[in-house]
Amino acid sequence: MQEKTFKQLLMSSNYYTLNKQIVKEIGIESAFLLTILIEASDGLADEEGWFYQTIEKIGELTGIGRHKQDKIIKELIELKILEQKNKGVPCKRYFKVNYEMIENLVFQNQQTSLSENDKLDCPKKTNYFVENSQTCLSQNDKNKEYIINNLNKKLNHKEHNKSCDDLKAIKKWFKENKIDFSKKHENRIIELLKNNSLEYLLKLFQEQLDILKDKPGVKNIAGIFSNHLFKGTCEVNLKEIENREIEQEKLKNEEKKESEKNDEIINIFKGLSLELQEQIENEIIEELKNPILFQIKKNSENIYYSMILGSIRDKLIKLNLV
Repeated sequence: MQEKTFKQLLMSSNYYTLNKQIVKEIGIESAFLLTILIEASDGLADEEGWFYQTIEKIGELTGIGRHKQDKIIKELIELKILEQKNKGVPCKRYFKVNYEMIENLVFQNQQTSLSENDKLDCPKKTNYFVENSQTCLSQNDKNKEYIINNLNKKLNHKEHNKSCDDLKAIKKWFKENKIDFSKKHENRIIELLKNNSLEYLLKLFQEQLDILKDKPGVKNIAGIFSNHLFKGTCEVNLKEIENREIEQEKLKNEEKKESEKNDEIINIFKGLSLELQEQIENEIIEELKNPILFQIKKNSENIYYSMILGSIRDKLIKLNLV
């Protein structure tokens, strides 16, 4: 069965469709989460099939919490139905659905069940019934092939209609923004729609247009936009980059000030008598009810003091030393 055909069997734009055989094999919650991931891959997956989906988004769509998500995803990975890898900064979890394994799970188990039943029943029957049984199975295979071919035709028709609708929506956007839509534009858009959703392209186009509108000295906005579209290039939002750099610089300065304050606290604390230092540390560990801190101090004083720094600050404030 084609990957696209099987994906469509598990998906619907208006409601969630759960395959009965998958529910039977892996449970209703796992089947539900798998269907959500399959829907997410549609339009988000790259050429190799990888896409990312956040814990929060899955929770919003399914109502399944973080702990349960992790458990189900682990089970799907063990079944080799799903692959996961983490990448990017900040780190994001990427998934890839193995449609071949799902197909095996759904159809091979059914065929195995039929085969087992044949083994049990056939010895009890005459050659006449065995021949008729084989004829019936052969007919079922032809029916299955007929159904799949029919489904392929319907899905291809549906996909063609969707592509036409998407193309119309983009043409409408071009018209609203006074950009001529040539045959060259159409060919490029059709190519982009193969790997990108309509929503993503419209959002990207609008962002690019807004940048050009805000850019001083740009006269032929439509021409520059089209040129970027044909070449696969894009405008850079210098204002956004500048704001981001300012924000990063601000964070660095705040981190530096915080680090200086922490160093000051540690220096004041280290300036106390050893007896008073020990008394303060014992009080903190007793209040935190975490005797393992003594062991952490033996292994790394830096980690140890970073863990109790807040408590040290509170103690020094009470002693009017800060």
